Amino acid sequence: MSRPSRATGSQVDEVHLISRLREPIKSLLDNFSTILRAAKIEDESQIADNVQGEHDHQLMQVRAASMVRASETLLRLTADIKECLILNDLSTLRQQHVERSRELEEMRRTTQDTLSKVQELLNRDLSRLEGSVKPCCDCCDCCT
Repeated sequence: MSRPSRATGSQVDEVHLISRLREPIKSLLDNFSTILRAAKIEDESQIADNVQGEHDHQLMQVRAASMVRASETLLRLTADIKECLILNDLSTLRQQHVERSRELEEMRRTTQDTLSKVQELLNRDLSRLEGSVKPCCDCCDCCT
């Protein structure tokens, strides 16, 4: 059983997994319908009951074994799908983390620039206010 290639991308993996899914499901349906047809009671005049019964029994065993193989294939495929989803989710999480880090870095720069501008404005306004303050009295240096 070959594993899907991760280097080609998650979309190709998904198509590959879906194509791998069709075969065992078709096998299950075909074998089950064959077992149901064999279980039908047919005209007794065609073949002796014992011979027909033994033939049907053998046919059902072969088809049941085929159904088991198809079921095992589906179980392996389910494990592959889970693995694919986990790996794709990790790459998605990693990508989201990188994008979020970029956004936060941009927000940090913007905030830092805004704070620098506010600090400059406050320093300028404070300088103006200090220059416009007049002493309340001339007797001492308490107001200067």
